[in-house]
Amino acid sequence: MSAFVAAGGVFVHTNLRGGGEFGRDWWHDGRQQAKQNGYDDLYAIAEDLVAPRVTSPNLLALTGGSGGGLMCGVAATQRPNLWRVVVPRVPIFDLIGACRDGYGRWIVDTEFARTDDPDEVRRLATFSPCHLLRDGVDYPAVFIEAGDTDPRCPPWHAGKFGARLQAATGGDAPVFIRIWSDSGHGWATDKEIVLTQQTESLAFMLKTLGMVPPERPPVAAK
Repeated sequence: MSAFVAAGGVFVHTNLRGGGEFGRDWWHDGRQQAKQNGYDDLYAIAEDLVAPRVTSPNLLALTGGSGGGLMCGVAATQRPNLWRVVVPRVPIFDLIGACRDGYGRWIVDTEFARTDDPDEVRRLATFSPCHLLRDGVDYPAVFIEAGDTDPRCPPWHAGKFGARLQAATGGDAPVFIRIWSDSGHGWATDKEIVLTQQTESLAFMLKTLGMVPPERPPVAAK
């Protein structure tokens, strides 16, 4: 994100309840029945940036990968007016449909809800982005990217959510879906491919926000 800062942006790295950054209690305070806490943490941070005019909803971007990609989908659908642009990377978006796959079912049961309990499944739908989309809502600009060989967050999540979002949005903000060939969940992806992926998503973010990318320094002739 150094290029974003060089272009005049302010970068904020968030630590939300539900992660492993601050121990077991921090994790438990943002998982299962407490899962919404992590998303509420995000909204509180965003509002805390807007209040003193560090930014505004019209200039606020959000990005994250994997569970952070889910976070982006939840934020775009629960609080669509809080963001100008959202960039989910290698996301999972349909938390109920994910249970058709063994790994997806294990993830949902571990982190989000007990799928053998109907009340828990109904709670799961309150933060499953595919189930939160509503027709005619002015959603932010969204750039979704996924890998076609990703076994953890399969690309059908990106395609399904992106297509529904394109059909549902009542505004004119663009919704793009980028499925990368021969690309997985990120960590084993070739560095050159990662660089290209990050360049594309950053370019989308900068253009949407009306920011001018920094000029490349001149290269001395040899």
